[in-house]
Amino acid sequence: MRRLLLGIVLVMLAFTLAACGGDDNDSSDQDTGGTLGLFEWDHAADAVVVRLDSRPNQESPAFLLNSIPPCTVWGDGRVVWVSREAAGEEAVLEARIDDATLRGFVEDIINRGFYDWEDELLPPTSSDPIVETMTISLYDEVHTVRRYTLWPQKAFTQVLAQCQTLSDTPVRVEPKAGWISAYPVPQDNQVPNWDWPLNAPFTLAELAENGEARWLEGDLATLVWRSAREDRGDIQVVERGGEAYQVAIAVPGYSRDAAAPPEQAAPAE
Repeated sequence: MRRLLLGIVLVMLAFTLAACGGDDNDSSDQDTGGTLGLFEWDHAADAVVVRLDSRPNQESPAFLLNSIPPCTVWGDGRVVWVSREAAGEEAVLEARIDDATLRGFVEDIINRGFYDWEDELLPPTSSDPIVETMTISLYDEVHTVRRYTLWPQKAFTQVLAQCQTLSDTPVRVEPKAGWISAYPVPQDNQVPNWDWPLNAPFTLAELAENGEARWLEGDLATLVWRSAREDRGDIQVVERGGEAYQVAIAVPGYSRDAAAPPEQAAPAE
């Protein structure tokens, strides 16, 4: 029903603007916001307008918390996306785009048939299927399409490539704060590891025992972020006494569903 209502709204806007546009000299895509008219979105910095996500169904909590959606466009025009460096590590990048660019990007997705696509309800027979999702939020209505395998006209791959190239002036994300959580694992000397500092404001054992995340600021938070971006997902952090943990960091404005910073906290960037 939501999809039908949104479709009707978009069609009505298009017809209304076409009827009121006058002659060719008085109307243009710039005036009407494109072929779909002046559709709107929430311009708040924490509002997701477009998100392309990809995540496995079966993974550790630390892996899922550390992973960043492949591309997200926020209401204020901030774009956050990931890419792979030559050495295999993941780079998280961000940039700003103007309203016209954002509007054109959303319009392109809609014109591809976004609101006609159906969810793929049954996962494939692989042992660890990856679900890909595409989300658009307009007029306070959030619509998400979920698929495991093929998308119509390879849309996910094409839209993702477009999302990751909306700006040619990205900067690398190196957060200085975030929510830290820890998960105990059997110590394995064959995998990469590093030591949790003795002067850290809390121990990993505290986090694991209480099943909580705590806000951390400074160089240690950046170190956790960089460790999470390594090509290997099995890096261990070793604490006093030899206990080993997988450590995760969730950063507001970058990670999925990260809680807002505590009051009086320093910004993540």
